[in-house]
Amino acid sequence: MGISCFWAYAYLIDRQTALWLLVTLGGSLVTFDALRFYWPKVNRVALRVFGKVMRREELKSLSGNSFYIAGLALIVWLFPKPIVLLAVIFLAVGDPAAAIIGTLYGKRRLIGKKSLEGALANFVVSGAATMVVALAYFKMPISSSFALALVGAFVSTISELLPIPLDDNFTVPVVGACLLATLNSFLHFFS
Repeated sequence: MGISCFWAYAYLIDRQTALWLLVTLGGSLVTFDALRFYWPKVNRVALRVFGKVMRREELKSLSGNSFYIAGLALIVWLFPKPIVLLAVIFLAVGDPAAAIIGTLYGKRRLIGKKSLEGALANFVVSGAATMVVALAYFKMPISSSFALALVGAFVSTISELLPIPLDDNFTVPVVGACLLATLNSFLHFFS
């Protein structure tokens, strides 16, 4: 989903269209997700259709997709396109890398259930993805791409590690965009 959103925003739609889609279509999905707690019939339909792909905790709370839509709407509204694209990549590749490697190989705990091994996986994968985006999409020179890759890897890792009590589908892109925008104001990767 994250890679699809990256691709669509990078190549197909502009900021205004993205905001319109996130507010109308995304807002409808979030509303449906919220309504299922007030109307048992709606909840039964939602669980029948989506139950097999939902995490256990999503059965009794908003789904990760609702948090993702809210996070995307916020960052598209507040930040320039390059910041948004990288924040989406952080969630699309860095967060799953951290979860998979942390679950399979995580031995050294850092924060809560988060492990050093998962954080390192996030750093490497997010750095590599940022490098590819910087070279292929932003058309940056290699030295600037490498510097942005280090910054992106750091931002993605910190965004995923922070113990914020909200769904990471919201916090990773939002915190990532905030940190990246702050660092960009000093490092001037994007104008």
